This record gives sequence, C-alpha cells and structure tokens, in this order.
Amino acid sequence: MKSNIPVSEIMSTDIPQMEPFETVEDSAARMVEHGTGCVIITEDGNPIGIVTERDIVRKVVSARKAPSKVQLRDIMSSPIVWVPRTTDILDAAKQMAKLHLRKLVVMHDGRFMGVVSAQDILQIAPHYIEVTRELANLSGEGDDFMAASIEQASGYCESCKVYSDMLEYHDGALLCPGCKERVE
Repeated sequence: MKSNIPVSEIMSTDIPQMEPFETVEDSAARMVEHGTGCVIITEDGNPIGIVTERDIVRKVVSARKAPSKVQLRDIMSSPIVWVPRTTDILDAAKQMAKLHLRKLVVMHDGRFMGVVSAQDILQIAPHYIEVTRELANLSGEGDDFMAASIEQASGYCESCKVYSDMLEYHDGALLCPGCKERVE
C-alpha cells in the first residue's frame, strides 16, 4: 500500500540551521521566529544533529539548567536519521514508528531539504495513525534493531571522525563506508 505522496510535498522547509556551539536559548528564539518545533545543527554546512522542543523541555528545562548556558551540541540528537525527498509518506511513517521518532530529516544529493513530522503525515493521511501505532507496538530495541531500521544516517564516523551522509551500523558503531570496509 503506497500513498504516492512523497515527503517533499508535505515537509517543512523553513527550518533554522544553527551551529553546535550556539545556545538552547537562541534555538528556542529561532524556533518561535520560524514557527517550527526544531532546529538543524550543522557543521561546515553538513547537518550533524537535530534539537526539538521536546529535547529542550526534557534535557534542559526539567533538569533546571540555564538555557543561556547549554550549547546545542550537548542536547542534540545525532546522527541524523534521514530519508530521500522522494520517500513515500507511508514509508516515512513506518520508519518513524520503528525508530520512535516524531520527525525525520529530508535530504537530496547530500543537502538538507526540510523536515517531515508525524503530525504532517497525519494531517493529510489520518488513517495512517493505526499503522504507526501497530508498528510502534511491534518495534524492538538495541543495536540489532537500530541496524535493521536505519536506512540512512548522517554524522561523524565513530572510527575516523570524518563526516559522512552514508553512515552504517557495524558491530554497534556508526561507520563511514571506508571504515566499514576496513573492518569487514
């Protein structure tokens, strides 16, 4: 069952991009300014993480930390899990459910394009809510689960520390293609 609607048709594109050393306080202001619930963290133009409103509430506010003193690198989710812009919204919903995510980054040719949220999908296809609930109930945990679930990840290789938008799990570590080849 396909919807024939690519994520590029429903994704949000006005997502602020910020540097890892910027503060949570600044990111909250940017989210309000752009009317979005997240910011993308970039380094040298490459997306390396995401910070959501939920991250701010759980990792900063509820921990009674000062938002003006906490850097985004300290609370960002990394590596970024992403889908190509042509991904069908049902496939995106399935991936979100498997990984317990509310937002997926959308990329094209190694470039950040936008973010699609579960809310975006459910607004145009509310009947998918049962599919996502069912998948979430079936999902497991652990490295094997992550390795089988993440199709694409962007970030820094855990071995050579070089940025790659083609990270893959191998023996519990996210590796770039070169490092993965060396250990196999």
